[in-house]
Amino acid sequence: MNCIVIDDEELSRKSIEHCIKQSDFLNLKMSFDSPIKALSYLQTNKIDLIFLDIEMPEMTGIEFIKTLKINVPQIILATSHPEFALEAFEYTVTDYLIKPLTFSRFFKSVSKAKEIFDNQQSFSAESDDFFIKKGTSIIRINKSEILWVEASGDYAILNTRKEKFMVHSTMKSIEDKLPMKDYLRVHRSYIVRIDKIDCIEDDAISYDKKLIPIGKTYKEEVYKRLNLLT
Repeated sequence: MNCIVIDDEELSRKSIEHCIKQSDFLNLKMSFDSPIKALSYLQTNKIDLIFLDIEMPEMTGIEFIKTLKINVPQIILATSHPEFALEAFEYTVTDYLIKPLTFSRFFKSVSKAKEIFDNQQSFSAESDDFFIKKGTSIIRINKSEILWVEASGDYAILNTRKEKFMVHSTMKSIEDKLPMKDYLRVHRSYIVRIDKIDCIEDDAISYDKKLIPIGKTYKEEVYKRLNLLT
């Protein structure tokens, strides 16, 4: 996994860099003392994982995350301030490390990122199929079989007519791999297949015998995509 470090404190950067070098599946591409410099680098370089400080003078880590729109890498926050954790997880970060770092905690965090990364590689945007690990088997399902996707902690649940499949992946990653013409993100925790929507009432979708809420931040886009006539 190609990764970068963004931290304005040199000692903290060196500590993370050292941990990265001890993890054979991580490849440190660059290290930045400024998030603005990192944004410029990300425009022309593909990165899988970002280690990000929160409190920085030019731009906070949260402000940095908000600027990322397309092909967003996984993000592991590293900070001395645990009180930012709740807000941070609203932006679907992979993990939250408290400084000073220990290698055991660091390795647990990046192992989680590696599992998500490996799962994402089996979700090809061009293919009509997903390959999903279930127990000791790897099975194939057609994307058209997916009725809705639901977030569940660090996992996403793919609901089909026959059964459910739980994968260790972000909702954003799955959203990027599903065909936009067929699927719609209606809530931070839900993606639905448009042609299976029965009706909408009180900002909730009646969907295959299930009620799915429409999130406030998704409401305008949802009604726009559904070609609502008033």
